[in-house]
Amino acid sequence: MINIKVPEHNFLVKKISVKDLILPKPMKRFNYSIFYFLIIIICSCEFSDSNQNKPEDNVPQLNTSIDIANVVSIDTFQNALGQFISGMDCSYFNAESNIDSLYWKDYSSRVNRAFSKMKKNRLEPMREWMMNISSDKVNDTSLLFYPFSGADFLHANYLFPEANDYILLAQEKIGDIPDISSLKNGEYKNYLNAVDLSLSDIYKRSYFITKTMQNDTKRGAELNGLLPLFYWFIARTDHEIIDVSRIYVDSFSTVKKNINNSTVAEDLIEGVKFVFRKCGAEKIKTMTYFNCDISNKGFAKNPEFKKYLTLIRASNSFVKSASYLMHYSTFSEIRDLLQQKSNAILEDDTGIPYKYFNTLEWDVNLFGVYVMPIKDFSETRFQQDLEDAYSDDAQYKGEMPFSLGYHWSSRKQNQMLYIKK
Repeated sequence: MINIKVPEHNFLVKKISVKDLILPKPMKRFNYSIFYFLIIIICSCEFSDSNQNKPEDNVPQLNTSIDIANVVSIDTFQNALGQFISGMDCSYFNAESNIDSLYWKDYSSRVNRAFSKMKKNRLEPMREWMMNISSDKVNDTSLLFYPFSGADFLHANYLFPEANDYILLAQEKIGDIPDISSLKNGEYKNYLNAVDLSLSDIYKRSYFITKTMQNDTKRGAELNGLLPLFYWFIARTDHEIIDVSRIYVDSFSTVKKNINNSTVAEDLIEGVKFVFRKCGAEKIKTMTYFNCDISNKGFAKNPEFKKYLTLIRASNSFVKSASYLMHYSTFSEIRDLLQQKSNAILEDDTGIPYKYFNTLEWDVNLFGVYVMPIKDFSETRFQQDLEDAYSDDAQYKGEMPFSLGYHWSSRKQNQMLYIKK
């Protein structure tokens, strides 16, 4: 792993010398004493600044004349892993694994077709729509908080591409990735096929089906968690990985790095953290996923994790295809926490019910079409007050030019943007 220490402030100061000043032409009554007094002040400020910005002993300083894109080290292996899993490039592993060129061509073509179709029909229209409805209302660089996310960094990134950090929460375990070079007899084919299969619901529906995902990630040597999907999403969204680390939240609600990937106490919440940047860009970003139970019962079992969430900075939040869990009293604490920490919440009707948004505190922006929940969920989750709100011209803001959520087959989708006043 690579640890990078970047000074908090790096100012490029142009120093001014006396010869840089433009001297005025002599005038009969020009007060030269004032002129020399100004020179003394400028020189004094320059001397003061040079002392204040003097590098501390043994602390690496960033040369501000060099583009940070050329200073930050990219993890070659981690990037190669993302490129391999996502069907973009196999050259790094080809020498040792002797990748079957015909298989690779087929796998890469399959993934490229699926991603291109999804990008054209959903991701790009979704991004353009989000920019149009929120560019003057939402600070896109804020932390993006995404409970009930699964591994879905993909949609979070397209909706909030400028976010500095992303925090994702779900119950699916992290798992690990096998040593690709040690897989024998074409076992890597089974592995890549399993990754592609696990993404079929994202390709088609835009969300992971919980039971399907649980089955997909119980395949032993093939998939045993969400980890490869994070690599897939990060690579396919044109990012470069700087560092990947296992983490956990300790009993003091502090995030700690699990340096040796050792066994963590069962009562502590574990996670994985990616540090990355857009290819060639300067801005460094993070995505952190926690394997956790955020029901009231889960918070009671792990109070240190709930405290950690209460300490995160104000955020934008996103909720999609969340099984209507926050409609129930058993998830009241995450519902309340989400409203407390959020400056803006983008969600569909499976998120926080409309009745919990006080219009004196929140601006309401409703999009798309609101209809009865799909048959997999109880009709009791239907919100009459939300249907009435969709008839209110002051709250209804227009259609959605894409499909995102449970009603993917009928495309009768809804999205709500709540902005805290």
